[in-house]
Amino acid sequence: MRIRMRQGAAVALTLSALVFTAACSGSSDKGGDKPKAAQSSAPGTSADKPAEEAAEPAAPLTEAQMKAGLLEVSELPKGWKVEPAAKTNDQPKADKAECQPLALLMSDKIDGATIGGDREFGRESDSAILAQQIFTYADTGAASGFVKGVSSAVDACATFTMTQEGEKMQMKAEKLTAPQAGEESVGLRLTMDIPQLGMKVESDLLVARQGAGVLRLAYVPMGEKPDHGSYGDLAKRAGDKFVAGAKG
Repeated sequence: MRIRMRQGAAVALTLSALVFTAACSGSSDKGGDKPKAAQSSAPGTSADKPAEEAAEPAAPLTEAQMKAGLLEVSELPKGWKVEPAAKTNDQPKADKAECQPLALLMSDKIDGATIGGDREFGRESDSAILAQQIFTYADTGAASGFVKGVSSAVDACATFTMTQEGEKMQMKAEKLTAPQAGEESVGLRLTMDIPQLGMKVESDLLVARQGAGVLRLAYVPMGEKPDHGSYGDLAKRAGDKFVAGAKG
């Protein structure tokens, strides 16, 4: 799922759940603390359930469950409309291995996962972008590794350099307080400095897991004074819809 920058740049910006090869074999095994907003007891892991039951692998989400988890324009505040999602075969590269999970949040490719579809919206008032994608792994462990890998990468990569489509961009990463979504989730902001265009783009992301399914959501406010205040509401709407779809 790739988000187009409307100022004419074919720059990718998305969110991802993480079983791409680097995260699956490396970062997904490192764990990483959850953000404060994601530390509450999650469904299916509460203390009143036996540990072995909570750890039981979940079945992959079905195509119908993944489709049901995507937001409709009628479920968004007024002013949003459906936009065609841009695609790319490029896989961005970070200059440091520990930052690669963050670079791959901007790639359509998610190795080891089955994509259940994506949807992109645009807001006419400020050209903001909202993009979402739901995918599933074969089991809970791989899906959980994806989320933990992203969390670990944010902790390790306050700044890094990313190369995409032959262009180098300076990146900043920080965690955001986000609504709890699913069984585990992480909110983060990626700031992309694009010297070729003389602009910076800030993207607020949510990566969430329910069972073996993962949601990645990117909200990209545009303009001289980006409206980051909409992130919490949009993340909650997307997270709630994802969980409802995954539960069937």
